[in-house]
Amino acid sequence: VSCDKMNVTSIFAGDKNENDMEILCKATTVAWEGRSCHRHLEGVYLNLLSLVRRKSTVHKAPCPVAAGNTTSLNDFLVNL
Repeated sequence: VSCDKMNVTSIFAGDKNENDMEILCKATTVAWEGRSCHRHLEGVYLNLLSLVRRKSTVHKAPCPVAAGNTTSLNDFLVNL
């Protein structure tokens, strides 16, 4: 699969009881996994990681993300 058509785990389609910090923590993981294709994702990853570490005493980024539904990297970034 080319990087232009890269799919990532859909973290926004899951449990509606997740809070914003948990979603951001999972987004950190998705950004980390996608950085091999898109170098700018490393900056997104570092910013999300910093945010989660400063704002949450519960979550330790990157958070585990269960395999499941996927979405395009573009849709993930739009939803983020």
